[in-house]
Amino acid sequence: MEAPGCGEYRYGLGVYALGRLAGPEADALSAHLRGCPPCRAELAELRRVADLLTRAARTAALQAPRPRAIGPRERESAGRGSRSGAFGGGFSGACAYGARGRKRSG
Repeated sequence: MEAPGCGEYRYGLGVYALGRLAGPEADALSAHLRGCPPCRAELAELRRVADLLTRAARTAALQAPRPRAIGPRERESAGRGSRSGAFGGGFSGACAYGARGRKRSG
């Protein structure tokens, strides 16, 4: 059950539980928590949830597949594969040299 006057503080409890509430808001919430057992109990529950989420994120990061290292030969040929799509048939050369081709004038 929420105690009278807790409404304005309850919105900041989640941020406070994560350690992300700063400044005057954190100071006011801290002062409120000293005298409000229901908000302290809710904060304790939110901190447990935040801890579980942090541990789950760390576990997921450790279990995620590592990207494969690219060798020197693969690095040299990167981007030089066959082209596909509407501009694959040499049309892209017109963009590089202009519509009239390389070293041609008027």
